[in-house]
Amino acid sequence: MALARPHQARDTQLWGRFPVAKTLLDRIGAAVLLLVTAPLFVVIALVVWLEDSGPVLARDGRIGQWGERFVMLRFRSTMPHSSPELSRHSLHQTTRVGRLLRRASLDELPQLINVLKGDMSLVGPRPQAPHAAGNPGPDLRRLLLKPGLVGLRHARVRGRRQEDEPVDPDWYRRNWSLALDLVILWRSIRSVLGGTSVR
Repeated sequence: MALARPHQARDTQLWGRFPVAKTLLDRIGAAVLLLVTAPLFVVIALVVWLEDSGPVLARDGRIGQWGERFVMLRFRSTMPHSSPELSRHSLHQTTRVGRLLRRASLDELPQLINVLKGDMSLVGPRPQAPHAAGNPGPDLRRLLLKPGLVGLRHARVRGRRQEDEPVDPDWYRRNWSLALDLVILWRSIRSVLGGTSVR
């Protein structure tokens, strides 16, 4: 069930300059990244298809901002026709190419299309699966933000915190700036290049 959207005045008070600036960063950034990575898209799609002739993309149902459903795209990393929710972390369901793609986080690249469409943001809480969206408590606060291609793992750029400590979405919303998103994106890219997962 989708959350009720706040009144426009309340929305402006809650987000301030967040929506316009962040939307511009998302759309322009996603368009540029799609152009830059287009050759990589073609190579990955070909390799995935050649391994077992199955579909190139996996389409997973996710919960977006305000609790609205959307279809999240990724390069398929599991056996054809396997359930994405049951096999995502099942090694015996993961293809050889899929393991390599996950290790480098390259299976997430098609989510740039979700960002360009407006379903997702470049930076935000990772998308929730439908079965987790109805849980009470802090998870509901994540629905105030668009889910992100890159999670909030590197959001707190100052202060003492463990790398794997969950980041409060409210903290991110209160402290958001274009500079913060750029720092998170840079740190995430650095983690990928260093072989560390950024999911």
